[in-house]
This record gives sequence, structure tokens and C-alpha cells, in this order.
Amino acid sequence: MTANAILGFPALLFISLILFYNGVAFSLPRINEIMANNEKTIVDVDGEFSDWIEIYNPDLEDMNLGGYFLTDNSDNLTKWEFPDFTLKAGEYIIVFASGKEKNILDTTEELHTNFELSSKGEYI
Repeated sequence: MTANAILGFPALLFISLILFYNGVAFSLPRINEIMANNEKTIVDVDGEFSDWIEIYNPDLEDMNLGGYFLTDNSDNLTKWEFPDFTLKAGEYIIVFASGKEKNILDTTEELHTNFELSSKGEYI
């Protein structure tokens, strides 16, 4: 006797949907786009065209990025830590890889890492 005969097709479909939903509901933040050697796309609050990394929250719920890290060095995975910041469900944030390491969350919601990106390619 098959599982389909024991549980019935509707029950298997329901279980499959729950498993699919759970896989999506607890997603991790994603690096969505990277711009190294930025010369004209996005300007930061200092009027500079810093390199940047776009982070996306694919989850159905808001997620706090505090405790997550970005790095350009595989030997130092905790090089730059996100501050206590909530990224809303389905939203994006630009993190400037400027080497300035300043977190201006109260007014502009602009983040800057303590490293820059190489246009020749590197670990991220």
C-alpha cells in the first residue's frame, strides 16, 4: 500500500505545502547585488560613489540583521557586523563597502563597512 493510498492525495498535498512554506518562512538574508568600483550608480551621504552590497530579506517576516556579518576575507568571517537593525519582509538595504565603518541608522539608514571591494574580484 502506498503513502498516497494511506493518507490520501489531499493530505500529502497539505503536508507538502507546509514543508514548502516552512522552507520559505525561515529564509536567511541574501546578498542580492554587488557593485565594486562604483563610479556613477549610487552616491552615499558624503557625496561619494562608494562600493556597495545590496542585502535582501526574502522572508515573509521582518528580520533583525544584528549578529550577521559581511567580510571580504575568508580568514576573518566576522570582519564587519550588522548593527541591531530590522529589515522588513521583502525589502532591500544598501550597505556601502566604503572602508568608513559608520552606521547612520537614526536618520538616513545608511550603513558602511570597514572594508572596500576589489573590482578584480574577491571573497565576499
